[in-house]
Amino acid sequence: MKRISLVAMTAVAGLFSTNVLAADLGGDCCADLEERVAELEATTARKGNRKVSLTIYGQVTTAVMFWDADGNGVNESNTYVVDPQTSGTRFGFKGKASINSEWSAGYQIELQWQQADATKVRVNDDEGQDLPEFRQAHWYLASKRLGKIRVGLADTASSGIAEINVANSNLADGMSSSQAGGAIISNDLGGPAMTNFEGNRKNIVRYDTPTFSGFLLSAAWGEDDYWDVALRYAGEIRGFKIAAGIAYSEDTDTNNGAGGTFDPPTQAVNGGLSIMHMPSGVFVTASAGHRERDTWLDDESFWFLSGGLERRFFAIGKTTLFGMGGEFEDDDNDSANYWGLGAVQKIDAAAMDLFISYRSYDIQDAAAPGVDADFDTVVAGGRIKF
Repeated sequence: MKRISLVAMTAVAGLFSTNVLAADLGGDCCADLEERVAELEATTARKGNRKVSLTIYGQVTTAVMFWDADGNGVNESNTYVVDPQTSGTRFGFKGKASINSEWSAGYQIELQWQQADATKVRVNDDEGQDLPEFRQAHWYLASKRLGKIRVGLADTASSGIAEINVANSNLADGMSSSQAGGAIISNDLGGPAMTNFEGNRKNIVRYDTPTFSGFLLSAAWGEDDYWDVALRYAGEIRGFKIAAGIAYSEDTDTNNGAGGTFDPPTQAVNGGLSIMHMPSGVFVTASAGHRERDTWLDDESFWFLSGGLERRFFAIGKTTLFGMGGEFEDDDNDSANYWGLGAVQKIDAAAMDLFISYRSYDIQDAAAPGVDADFDTVVAGGRIKF
């Protein structure tokens, strides 16, 4: 019994002395460890620091593009592996921090890779290289009552205004711009430079109001000098999903950073409307735009119309079937009329979309009256998000 008591007393004494030693050391015993952890956190991708979150996101989009060109001295067909510009391969970082119950702050950085941009490939060039480019690089402050302000490389107020669509057809049809074969049409066949007059992304300051009854007002200014305003609406009315927007922009940056290359000041109006009958899945989408230049050049314009059906025919995800048509006319009176068909199949379990589209163009070059060119293209591919 004496031996057992002695062992027990020794153990208690050891435990007590250890606790006393730790108490004497205070927090210093962990200072080196905490400093090392901080160093590792600074060099390791993580969810964010203790105040600002970090989310990594992106997508990979590639396709096979068959095209056939005939006219204006070109008679050729070919097949390329391409990166569709409509929704190209990209990844980004974004985060947010709550300042208080009213205010928050955040950031977004996004880059895109286009090894073979479908809009830039040419008759004699299957690369159409466009590597890599920043799409977003800005911070923001947001208030629940006052709205949101962004500073840096960001979408202008008019960005996406002519691509509004409540259906999942944008990936395949390209809407009114960013169309596969665009450089072949404009540079090789003498057709118009197809665009929808959006400001896209620029170094700007942008303000968005809070949403009121589905309406959102935006304004942006930047570069030297560019400004635009836009009004958007999104909502549901009696079984119909509706999205719409209209924008006005002015660009007086006469060289656009090109070291003296003259590009006259422009004013543009553009917008879009998309409606879906939710019980049936029938939808109609339209967009149009007009741009004026402060020179002797003629005005530019476009219109686009698409319609179809979006239903869950298969358990894997919704299917979107559609037809489309439109027209472009540039400031040299070059024009292109087109029609097409397409389909998109979602695979929900893989966050994936498979798509295919066909377009047929009738192109007129104002420099060669009476000489038409034809261009047909089929693009089939997929996009997976992460």
